[in-house]
Parts: sequence; C-alpha cells; structure tokens
Amino acid sequence: MNPITRRRFLALGGGLIATGCTSGRPLSQPTATTGAAGPSSTIAPTSSTAPAVVTTIATPPEVVRDDRVLVMIEMAGGNDAVNTLVPLTGRYHDLRPTIALADDSLLAASLIPDHGLHPALAPLVPYVDHGRLAAIAGIGFADPDRSHFVSTDRWLRADRMDETQGWLGRWLDQLPADLPALGATSLASKGALLLGADRYGTVIDQVDAFAFPDALDNASIRALAEPRSSDPLLAAAQAAYVGAVGATSEFDTIADAVRAELPPPDPNAFAYGTGAFTIGLTVAAQLLLHDVGARVITITGQGFDTHSDQPELHAQLLGDLAGGLAAFWSTLDAAGLSDRVLVATHSEFGRRVRENASNGCDHGAAGVSFVMGNSIRPGLFGSIDTGDLIDGDLRPQVDPRTLFTACLDWLGADVEAILGHSYDEVSILA
Repeated sequence: MNPITRRRFLALGGGLIATGCTSGRPLSQPTATTGAAGPSSTIAPTSSTAPAVVTTIATPPEVVRDDRVLVMIEMAGGNDAVNTLVPLTGRYHDLRPTIALADDSLLAASLIPDHGLHPALAPLVPYVDHGRLAAIAGIGFADPDRSHFVSTDRWLRADRMDETQGWLGRWLDQLPADLPALGATSLASKGALLLGADRYGTVIDQVDAFAFPDALDNASIRALAEPRSSDPLLAAAQAAYVGAVGATSEFDTIADAVRAELPPPDPNAFAYGTGAFTIGLTVAAQLLLHDVGARVITITGQGFDTHSDQPELHAQLLGDLAGGLAAFWSTLDAAGLSDRVLVATHSEFGRRVRENASNGCDHGAAGVSFVMGNSIRPGLFGSIDTGDLIDGDLRPQVDPRTLFTACLDWLGADVEAILGHSYDEVSILA
C-alpha cells in the first residue's frame, strides 16, 4: 500500500489531466459583464476566423499588483519555432525542402522584422502590429537537453533540478493563506508548474468532469471536514476536501458559461473538434468574468511532437492557439479587463532546423515564446538564426528565466527568492 503523504492530500482537490490538443475554432464574443474603457483604436481581423477585436491600448491605468493575472500556455511536445516564426534570410528552404512554408504564404508583422509568421497565426497579427504581442525567438537553456522529461522539468522548475516545486508553486507558497479556491488553476495538465512545498493549484481536467459524483452533494462532503481533526495528516485531508468543495461550487456557473460558448464536440472533426487551447482560454476568460479571484491560470495543449507529417498538424495546432488567444483578448477588451492580464507561451524545446525523412522534425534546442499584454515592450527579442546553429539546432539566445522574471515581476513577486536572482538582461515589460 502506498503511503499517503501530506502532499498527496493537498492534491486531492484536483485530478489527473488527459486533454488532447486539437484544431480549434475561435470563441464567439460573450456579452460584456462590466463596462469597457473607451477604445483608443480598432483592429480589424486579418482572417474570417478571428473575432472582431476592439482594443484599449491607450496608456494603461495603474493596476494594483494584487489584482494582476498571469496566464501561462504550454505548447507541449516541442513546438517547431522555425515554421512558427520563419526567418526570411538564411538557409531555410535549403534545410527544409519539403516542409518549408511558401514565401507568399507567410504573414508580415510590422514589429517583427526579418521574419514571417505561420499563416495559421493570422488572428494574432493585429496584436503584433498594435504592440500587444511580442516574440522571444531563440529562447532556451544554454546547455540544451533533447529529452521531453528533462527539458519539461527544467522549464517548470526554472532549472532548479534538485527541487520538485514549480517556479509558480514557489510563488504560491509566498501568498497569504486565504487564496481563493480558483486563485491558481491548472487546465489540461497535472499542475506541476503550480506545485509548491505547501500549496498546490486546483487542477481541472474537463469542464463537465470537474464535479463530485451525483450521489454526493457539496453539503455532505463539507460535513466530512468538520470539525477539524487534531491529527495534522487528517486535518490536511479535511482542508483539501474543503478546497475541492469550494472550487467545484464556484466552477458550476463557469462551466455553464463555457458550455454556452463552445459548440458540442464533433466526432468527425480533427481530434474531436474544438481544441485544448480554445477550451482552456474560454475557461480562463470565464474565470476572469466571474471574478473568482484568479491570479494565475495555466493551460496545456498537447501534440507538438511533430516527428512526422508535420505541416497539417502544426497548422491545426497553431490555428487553435491563435483563434483561442484572439477570442480571449476580445472578451477581455469588451469587459474592460485586459489591462490586468499578461499571457506567455512556452514549450520544452524547439525542433531541429533540418527536416527528417518523415516530413517532420526531430527534437531540437531553442524555441520561440510569445508574450501578450497591454504593458509589454512590443516587437522581437532574439532571432531565428539558421546561420548560427549548435549541432544542427537553433542556438539558445534568451534564457527562459528572463521570461519567468517578467512574469513574476508582473505578479509583484520576490523574484530573487524564487529564481535565485533576477534575469532582467532583456526587459519584456514596459
């Protein structure tokens, strides 16, 4: 029999995640629940798949740090940076004679010079052009490892491999004890990024599955935890149940709103229809609209391990991400919430620059991350340089902890206590 530790009890409020990443369609814009600030500019969508976007990018008002929200999006499997942010110079077509994107299909973004965006990212071009999305190219640790498991752990733990806590879990450990039940929420992952020494985020597998069995009601389960036991281990179990009850109770109305936004899954569509990013970002938007005290939300989409037949799959995945993000921001803009939110994407590594014999790419080194928000420094940090490779891979140029520093600064965290020191060689926030 496996011993039950305090950490296992603290994890009882969530479940294991097994949500696949598939192609997506954008959200329709929900009715705003709060008054939107007066718009300073209007961005027309670049594709019929993108919702209309009204932005509020006048000088952002001062946002109280305790009210800020971070959304971290994991592109799990190793996203191909070279076909995501295509270099317009170098040996791109020579190294990828089969899977290279045609020059006339690439999207130009005014603030990202010398690179073209994958055509599936069309919904994001207006955000680049209006200074609300930045690209960090060549992001990766200086001594890359091509193992999914090792590389993922390095990203989640900020390269402190002698510890099990995620870097955001370390931040959670510093917060007051009254963090709301959905204050730190992980969607479609095991929540390792939110694992602290004493705190753990709420893990939501599927919208319809995040509930107790019908035979149990919240009142009955709450009674199990009262009064608190004097035994520390049992008290931890009781606290975990109380947290689970609170989270499921608060999520009931959010789940209804999400179901109203998303169409039912189509079994004949690619990988069962709506993608993990669209679903996750729909949930994230509803968490903010319902004002449940969310501070950090993590979303994971699988499928980026494109060893074979990459072009169609990669386009589906990027389209799901772009459509979901564009709809998410449109929702926040309409509700006057976008000044409070920072979004960042990450993947455990990029892929090799030279294609393989199966119309795909194998595990590589440096990748690309995107950062979205109204308070970022727009444009391009680093580059996709196919002329300066390391063992056939993109050479890492920007340490991932630079991104983590910006995210923690946004949250008002003690960066040095969490990362060891501040990695601010690149200033991502304005």
